[in-house]
Order: sequence, then C-alpha cells, then structure tokens
Amino acid sequence: MSDYDFRSLNDKEFEIFCSDLIGDSHGQRFERFKPGKDGGVDGRYFSSDGDEVILQCKHQLGTSLAQLIKKLGSDEKIKLDKLKPKRYLLAISHPLSRHNKKQISDLLAPYIQAESDILGMEDLNDLLRARPKIEKRHYKLWMHSTAVLEQIYNNAILGRSAHSLEEIIASSSRYVVTTNHEAALQILDRLGVVIIAGEPGVGKTTLADHLCLHYVAKGFAYFRVVNDIREAESAFDSESKQVFYFDDFLGRNYLEALGGHEGNQITMFMRRVASNKNKRFVLTSRSTILNQGKFLIDNFDHGNTQKNEYELRIKSLKDIDKAHILYNHIWYSNLDDSYVEELYLNKRYRDVIAHKNFNPRLISYITDATRLESNSAANYWQFISQSLSNPSQVWENPFNAQQDDYGRLLILLMVLNGGPIEEKILSEAYHRFLLLPRCRNFKGRHEFQSSIRLLTGSFFNRTVLSDGRSLIDLFNPSIGDYILKRYSGDVDTFQLCFQSLLTLRSVITIRSLWADKYLSQDDVHNICEKLIKDLEKDQFGNVDSEYISALCALYKDCLREDSKIIDEISCTLLYILNNGAEITDHSFEVVEWGLKRGIIEPMATLSFIESSANSIYSYTQMKTVQSLLASIPNSEPNYSKIFELVKISSIEQIADNFSEFIDLNEAFSNARDGGDEEAEDSLAQIVERELSNIGLEFTGEDVNQIIETVDIPYEFEKYLMNAYDDCDHEYEGPVKISIDEIDDLFDRGL
Repeated sequence: MSDYDFRSLNDKEFEIFCSDLIGDSHGQRFERFKPGKDGGVDGRYFSSDGDEVILQCKHQLGTSLAQLIKKLGSDEKIKLDKLKPKRYLLAISHPLSRHNKKQISDLLAPYIQAESDILGMEDLNDLLRARPKIEKRHYKLWMHSTAVLEQIYNNAILGRSAHSLEEIIASSSRYVVTTNHEAALQILDRLGVVIIAGEPGVGKTTLADHLCLHYVAKGFAYFRVVNDIREAESAFDSESKQVFYFDDFLGRNYLEALGGHEGNQITMFMRRVASNKNKRFVLTSRSTILNQGKFLIDNFDHGNTQKNEYELRIKSLKDIDKAHILYNHIWYSNLDDSYVEELYLNKRYRDVIAHKNFNPRLISYITDATRLESNSAANYWQFISQSLSNPSQVWENPFNAQQDDYGRLLILLMVLNGGPIEEKILSEAYHRFLLLPRCRNFKGRHEFQSSIRLLTGSFFNRTVLSDGRSLIDLFNPSIGDYILKRYSGDVDTFQLCFQSLLTLRSVITIRSLWADKYLSQDDVHNICEKLIKDLEKDQFGNVDSEYISALCALYKDCLREDSKIIDEISCTLLYILNNGAEITDHSFEVVEWGLKRGIIEPMATLSFIESSANSIYSYTQMKTVQSLLASIPNSEPNYSKIFELVKISSIEQIADNFSEFIDLNEAFSNARDGGDEEAEDSLAQIVERELSNIGLEFTGEDVNQIIETVDIPYEFEKYLMNAYDDCDHEYEGPVKISIDEIDDLFDRGL
C-alpha cells in the first residue's frame, strides 16, 4: 500500500475521495450540497442521536501549512461559529505533526471533539490501507499507488515502451474516466482486441494509453508498436500476460496495408490475441482512414474487424465529462489566477463545455500557459473564443510568423508524405524541390539540418532508431489538418511537392486528398500524368517498383472513360512486367488493367504470373491474380500449366499460414457445444467458403490438405479454455467519482 501525497487529485477529487473514505470509516454516507457558498461544509451526516457531523476538506498544494493553519483560524472559525456543529471533521492533504493538530484544535475550539478528528496526509493513508476497494474506486489515486507503479515498471518492456508508460503516468492527472473508457474496456475485456476510431483531437491516444495502463497495473507486460506489426510478433509470448499497443496503425502503415502484407499480418495478429486470454491488443485510427482502409483493404473486411471497433465521438461525452476534462486542465495548467478568472467570469467555462468544437486536444492547447506569453489575461477569452471557433488556426501564427520559406516547405513536404519519413529521404525531397524555379525568391535558412533542428519540438518529432537512421514525424496530427486547409486549392504546390517526394506514402496521400475533396479527379489525373512522364524520362531512377505500381493504380482509378491514355504508361507497365517488380496487389491490378486495355500482351502477362507464382502471399493477392487469370484466354500456350502452378502455390501458402487466412475462432464457436468431429466439419466449411471467395477452383482433396495442417483436438481444446465469454465480463475498474452538477465542480466556495 502506498503513502500518497494526493497530488494526483485536484481539489474536488480530493473532497469526494475524503467523503468516500471517511464516510466508510464512520459507517455513514456523507451528504453533499448543490453549488454555492459551502459555509464550511463539504459533507455532513447526522449521528444516531440527531447531532450534525460536518466534514471539511482542504487540498491546497500551493499553500504552505503555516498559511493554511492561519487561514483556518480566521476564515473557517467564522464559518463554524455560525454553523455551531456538534462535531467537526477536518481532512487536510498536508502532513501534520502532533503539534500541528494541537494548533488547529485550539484555533477551532470547541468544535473539534478530539485531535483524532483532524486527519492529515498520514491519517488518510492509514484509513486507506484498510480499505483497498476505496483506493481502486478513485482511478487516479489507484494509478499512482506504489503497488501499481511497481507492477507497471516491473512489467513494462525496457526501452521505448517503458518511456511511453512513464509519459502516460506523468500526464494521467489530467485524465478523466468517462463512459468511453468503460465501454472500450468492456470490448477489450470481452474480445481481447479493440480498435479505437475517431476524428483528430477526440482523445483516441489518451484513451488507448489508459486502457493499456489498466492492464499493465494488472500484471500485463506492455509493448508499444512503433513501425509495423512484426515488432509485436517478435515479442509475442504465448504463456505470459502481454498488452500490445499500435497507435495510428493505418495512418502510419497505410500503403503497406494496401500492399497486402501489413493488412494480413495485422488481422492475423488480432486473431492470435483474440484466441489467448493472456493477451490484449489496442489499436487507434482516424475514422476516415479506417473507413477507407476497410473499403480498399480486403484483409480488414475479410478479417471482420468491425466487432472490435469503438467509435470515439465528442458527442458521446456527457457535459459533466467535458467539465471534468476542462477543470483538470485548468487545475494542472499553472495558469495565473488572472487567466483562470476569465474562464469563471459569467460562467464562461459553460460556453467552452457546450461549444460544438470542444475536444480534449483543443482544451489542452487553450490552457497551455507557455502559449500565452503574447496574450494578456484581458485578451485570454478572445484567444479562447477564436481557438474554439476555428480550431485549425491554432497553428496559423507559428506557421506564418515563426517560420521562414524553407521551414514552411519542410512542413508541407512532411504533411504530404502522409507519415514518418527517414531524414535522409526528406533531405533528398527537400533538395529536389529547391532546384525548381519556384524557390528562386525563397528567404530564410537554406541549410537542411539547421531547419530540422529549429522545427524539432515545435512542428516535428525526431527519433533516432537503433540502426542509426533518423525518422521525422509531425509533432501533432492537427498540424496536418491546418496545412491541408491552408493549401486547399493550390494544386500546383501539391504537384511540385509530390514530384519532389517520390515516396510510396505520398501516393496514398494523393488518393486521400482526392477522397477528402482537396483535389478533384482531374487534378489527380494531371498529377499522376506528370509523375509518370517524369519517371519514364528519368528511366525510373530514384524510385522503387512499389511506388511505380501504386502510382499506376492511382492513375488507372482517376481516368475518365473518354480520357486518352498517355504513351508513357506502356513503358511503365513493361517496366513492372520485366524488371522484377516486387509483387503487390497494385502490380497485379495494373497488369490486369493493361491487359484489358490492350497495352500489354497475354503472353507477357502469363510470364509475369509464372515468375510471381511463388511470391503470392496475401489473401488479396490471391484474389487479384485469379481475376487476372480469368482475363487471359485459356487457349494461350502454357495457360493450364501456369493456372495449376498458381493454384498449388496458393493452397500451400494457405496451408503453411493457416491462421492468416482462416479464423479458427469462428469455426470453433460454431462447434462450441459439439466435439472434435463437429469442429472439423465447421472448419472445412469455412475453408471452402474462403477458397470460393478467393476464386480458386478446388477439390475436397485441396480442403483436406489445408485442414491436415491443424491439430484440431489440441486447437479446439485450447479455444475452449481461452474463449472469451460474453457473459463473463465484470468491470472492476474504478467507479466514476463525480457528482452531476457542473457548477458544483467549478464552485470555489466564494
């Protein structure tokens, strides 16, 4: 059990905690009152003989004990003389000596019946040791207990994961346990996997952080995935308790997922976690990206991830939840009292809570004392109003006034890359752009490293990997929102940036800008044509085959029916066919398109399929190559041979990587009350269904070849032992500690 200093609680949380704790120790429930001048009463109950017992709580972190005692003798004594309670209980978060208690008792006589009715920090901790359930009910207190912190640090994986946990704990004082927390935790408890989706700024990452923290406190080792799911796979230990966290899993790995491999691996890992009660997996994604992912990536639709999704919306937050978020940020903000007073004036805090653009990220911004150096207290409410009315503009002054032309260019390149980028690749893109005529009149610091240093910590995060490479990422996702709105309509600038970037991620950014209506179909068509012409002119230097295939796929999708296909596309498709292009969904897709358009010949296409047959790994690739084969006349020489080669390769791939393609949980759930034979029949039906979905022609022998790779009795027994029971959930986390009045929360008893 811990010795708390109670700094993790704000004053209202301390008051509710004391009412809960002391009430339990007295076997009474303290009555609390509506907002207004408290008259020296934070809670009361009536004893068996009808006498009124009053509780007062003092949690004044910035006030010395000597000042507090002096104030008790003046302000509180006057209140007590009016109330004349039979018994007065006083709880103080400061540590108290015997002498301190006597001082207070003398000052508040005759209302203190015994010095034991004055409870200091040590007394509260003593009461708490005998009441662990109360500790757990108060989430922020429980999270900072010695036992929990020891559990967290003992179970955290060293390195970046441990550092991540330290950051979560350090910021946990501002966290509010809302209905979103409890609902997402129920999904995670029941299914083992939760995908938290939502728009920028709603608190996805903060919620995910605390879900992970909840499990680490229960003995789970924590692992944060940074780059791709293979990191989690390498750390997976089937016997130990582990919680894995993948923040913005599609935003950072979108193209890899589109390529098939990453999408397959993520859904496969979800299944591994879902079949093991010792594992939890938390993922976050922007709603728009997740929806696009489900539309464009067969793996996520095929993986039936919808049941794991939890949509985080500001509209789902109750006003009291928003009030606690705002109050916590004010309490821990170090804002000068003159600024805080502006929020209390005419109850302006209610205007903030009710504002349609309220979100936690914005609240953090407007209560950040370091951002207010240029705003006086008199202008503070205007600053808040403007920030709420136009949230994306919070970056306007830092971007326009504090950056030169070169800094703004680097920020724009980062945003249009659509995710983290190696510093070396960013440097190459930056210097390609500087060769353009557009840059002749640029002013400011030309040197790349100098600009990176100045941007790091304000607009960029810079991470040095174990192999010495440096990754650059946006400091805050809202930067991207602002930049895209600022440059909306400036198609020429977008095009020049994409000409300079030449990264795989930048292609999906073009697609996203089209989907979000920042670019029209014709804009995308013109940008793709320019990029393809430049590639052919440079003989496909400076880029890899994945980039070329993804760009051609985008070009294909943005063509109108009456559009003339540029000559350079023939050379580009031939390059994909003849230069050992890495097999992706895009490469098969554009080859099929080229075949149907008569740009490439059936024989060349068959040769491409034959050379690729042993490199077809994903569900989507198998489906695409079957569609491609269906587009080729079966009278072509070697067609039957290659058709059979693809089938054999696909069957072997599915058999060797069974759990990647077939959901054992689904099969066994259908046979939960039956035996091994029923489990095998159910499994066979699902295998047949998935082979049909892929488009493979198969026989019963093919199905048996796949099923034989599974030890059905062992896997079925393991499923029954580890299966999540929908009816077995009981939320054991801390209960909500707020009352239902916003004004009570903000009431200062003045």
